[in-house]
Amino acid sequence: MYLFLIPLLYLFCQAPPKAVEIPKKEVLETEIPAPAGETVLNERREVVIPTTKEISFFQKQSENPSEVFRVFVSSEAYFVRQIRNSPQIQRKEDQAGDELTKEELKRYDVINFIDDGTVSIGLNANSGKLETISFDRRVPRINEVAKIIQNDASRWAYEHSEGKPTITKFTIHYQIRLYPKISKEEAKEQLKKKR
Repeated sequence: MYLFLIPLLYLFCQAPPKAVEIPKKEVLETEIPAPAGETVLNERREVVIPTTKEISFFQKQSENPSEVFRVFVSSEAYFVRQIRNSPQIQRKEDQAGDELTKEELKRYDVINFIDDGTVSIGLNANSGKLETISFDRRVPRINEVAKIIQNDASRWAYEHSEGKPTITKFTIHYQIRLYPKISKEEAKEQLKKKR
């Protein structure tokens, strides 16, 4: 009479089934073509393999043959990618100057904003020192930020493979990222004080 309960008892006495682990979705890092088809260097002059994990600004293909450097700068980060001509010219590492540029951008972290600008550089053909600097194609919309990146580009020093420069004219493409660090009310108060 109670024989039909034996299979039920057997089922209830078994250990509960193990939870099935659902694999976490990983963002895969995929190698992508270099923006200009050449070796890419970072701010420490190390070779960088372009991947999909890079900032999207660094992933874009270069359509401007004079573009040699790309810079992503915010108050929290300063990254350089040299996308062309690394055998002939390289930017000298300058961590202190990079930090100073980041520091200067902090006072503009009152809005969420992304902008870019292209700086045209002319070097002296004998000394390799900066001779001309101007905006080329694109100027950042905030004048003070434009001045910061122009000052940033003017402090750079370069090493040339043959002692004197073979590359004397090129552009540096900047992307500037501002993050709001204060509330809207605090930003309004700051604006009132400046007036």
